[in-house]
Amino acid sequence: MKIKLISTIMCVMAIAIVTSGCLTTTQKGAAIGTGAGAALGTGFGALAGSASTGAMIGAGVGALGGALTGDYMDKKREEAEYAQMQRQLYMERQSRSGQGQNYIEGHYEYVKKRKWVDSSRKERAWVAERYEGNRRIEGHYEEKLVPSGRWQEYEEKTWIPSHHE
Repeated sequence: MKIKLISTIMCVMAIAIVTSGCLTTTQKGAAIGTGAGAALGTGFGALAGSASTGAMIGAGVGALGGALTGDYMDKKREEAEYAQMQRQLYMERQSRSGQGQNYIEGHYEYVKKRKWVDSSRKERAWVAERYEGNRRIEGHYEEKLVPSGRWQEYEEKTWIPSHHE
């Protein structure tokens, strides 16, 4: 009976190890922990008087321990992958911006700008005598605004601080 139980546990453990190829690390850890725990539990249970009880307790404890270990390993691997990805993104941004490659000292640049120059003027114009209804308006001078203007282009001196290009 004991030999049959031990050989069954060994077969379960071998199957767990062989079929864990496409599982996550958590699932692999649980499968390996179950097999190892069952084997150790059978040994301790045989010494205590009940190999099957020892095998069941060992399998449960081994599965829990293996799953926790596998989950911890998965999280560490994901953190390392994330850190590596962040380093790569940082390096790509630096290489794209050229930061650190071309240093430009602070200097003045001339920037072309435009502004509207208003050249409107007032002119005196003679307004002839006229009638509005039965009211007479005498001839007189009036000042009228003659709108005009143009765009003027000019250069403005601007300070550009030191930077990387």
